[in-house]
Amino acid sequence: MGEDRVACERNLQEYVEVILNNGQMDRLGEFIHPDFVTHTDESALELDAQGDDRDGIKEAIAELREKLLPRYSATVVRWEGDTVHLAWTLSGTHVGRIMGYEPTGKSFQVNYTSWCRYADGLAIEAKGEWDPAETMNEIRKQIEAQIEPAQV
Repeated sequence: MGEDRVACERNLQEYVEVILNNGQMDRLGEFIHPDFVTHTDESALELDAQGDDRDGIKEAIAELREKLLPRYSATVVRWEGDTVHLAWTLSGTHVGRIMGYEPTGKSFQVNYTSWCRYADGLAIEAKGEWDPAETMNEIRKQIEAQIEPAQV
């Protein structure tokens, strides 16, 4: 184990608040390694933002913040070497077109898992361990349950 787990967990929680929940993208370099890469297939989200590097992540986070008004939380499940396994909760409100779905203004909450590898105290590699299509079906189900039958 080359990484200081306590420092990495502190970095992660600050990333969640500063970047994901507050959108302070100018601070992304404090949390994400310049050589960062993600292996998560987010094609089902149909985002305009593309890319699996730090710039792509920055654009995708900004787009998701505009379309879903997300609020994230992450809990450390376990460590394996320099890799942390996480349990996430994403709560949001559907305010922008995403996945071919027009905005509804309705709220949702989903849980998913991921892993993240650290190098030099920064996230260098990550992968969401979720099925984007399945997650989107769950979000749609929650949204549609809040819409009057005549509106669906």
